[in-house]
Amino acid sequence: MRRERVVVAAVLVLSLCGFAFGAEDAGQDANVTSLTLGPGVVMTSKPYKGMDAKAYPIPLIMYKSGRFFISGATAGYRLLAGESWTFDAVGKWRFDGYDEDDSDDLEGMGDRHMTVDIGGAFSVFGDWGTLKVTALKDALSEYDGEEMSVSYSRTFQEDKLGITPFVGFSWLSNDLADYYYGVRSDETKVGRPAYSAGSGVNWFAGLGTDYKLDEKWSLFAQFSYEWLNNEITDSPIVDDDYEISILAGAMYKF
Repeated sequence: MRRERVVVAAVLVLSLCGFAFGAEDAGQDANVTSLTLGPGVVMTSKPYKGMDAKAYPIPLIMYKSGRFFISGATAGYRLLAGESWTFDAVGKWRFDGYDEDDSDDLEGMGDRHMTVDIGGAFSVFGDWGTLKVTALKDALSEYDGEEMSVSYSRTFQEDKLGITPFVGFSWLSNDLADYYYGVRSDETKVGRPAYSAGSGVNWFAGLGTDYKLDEKWSLFAQFSYEWLNNEITDSPIVDDDYEISILAGAMYKF
């Protein structure tokens, strides 16, 4: 896997794992502006044959101003909000895909490109945690499909230490799954037959922790594990039935 793909994919971990602005605190006050920056290290794995997990240093950024926010790989605008719910319009980089020279096993496959997804995110939250439903559609017509995800998270705070377990699932449309995991008729070779991936559901779970050193600095670590559905793992270009993301670093709030 190319270094650039791993580095930019790292910011996606923030938006998945919950250290980005929570549903209950992003952008309701139009007079509030905040910026958080810091160094981090990421390790990611991809399920494609011949791709090994690698670790890289990365810069991290989070920002919000009034109803607008940038949270990891996601930018959004708060359209509606109540005491215990929010609804956001969101745009999100999708870092899935590969270049055929990322792996010898992908030689002869056409590149699968990154894209931008747009859609909406509805969150309900309380002392019991946060339930979030997100619906997205490809905005650049790379895969011309849709994804819907449902996640639940809850933060347990003990003095300066916060622990956030999360769990959820994502439904991938036929077009999305087939674009990133299918094999076209002109891409076949011995041992790699044509394959069309159908829609399916991936489950994921993980844990995030952060520790506040003072009013400005905090340390964090996050781990997420995603179980891939059979439509993906049956593909002749896929070797693993999971994806793993690990992120650790420090953040400074300006």
